[in-house]
Amino acid sequence: MNMRQVALAGALLTLVFLAHASGRFTQIGGAQFAPSIGIYTLMALLLAPQLSWGPLVGIGLAVGILTMLATSSPFPPANIPGHGLAFLLACAMAKAAARRDRDYSLGTMIGILAVTLVVSWTLFATATWFGLAGGGPMARSFERFGVQFGQGLLAWWLFGFIGVAIPSFIIGLILLPLLYRAVAPALVRYGMLPARGDITVPSSASS
Repeated sequence: MNMRQVALAGALLTLVFLAHASGRFTQIGGAQFAPSIGIYTLMALLLAPQLSWGPLVGIGLAVGILTMLATSSPFPPANIPGHGLAFLLACAMAKAAARRDRDYSLGTMIGILAVTLVVSWTLFATATWFGLAGGGPMARSFERFGVQFGQGLLAWWLFGFIGVAIPSFIIGLILLPLLYRAVAPALVRYGMLPARGDITVPSSASS
């Protein structure tokens, strides 16, 4: 990574932290939004095509640690697999979809966001459940919007998927395309990202 890429990654990681911390204040009618998922998916789209896996793994670990520090969840370490590994999955999909002659389509961005979010919530919910050994807040019966899901890991997954993952996907549908279309051209103009035709897509070699 060169200094411009380090500065860009640092700025985006700061946004991830702030967006995740804002999640405790973005609860509306029983739904909670997690805009951080859209932000680190944006980071994957911007950085993954030009970076090798070494720096990306380091960034993924930083994503996991920062979301752990910013969370209000009952088992904070669940954020490391829940968001760190989800970021790396988004990077893998961004690398696979990157083309020298064209930008990401809207459908590609939405698809990457959707898969990232489902995997993120599944990893987070599973790690939280086993981290708390199914006890404490996990021992209760789960209900959301008047729907009873019962008890157990599947009930917890459905409870959070409806109340957190789906609202987060909706906010990501708005934020991700808007931010990408606004930020990517500006970063190219200022030399923070290569122009689309100049991108090489590394798999293991450093960029």
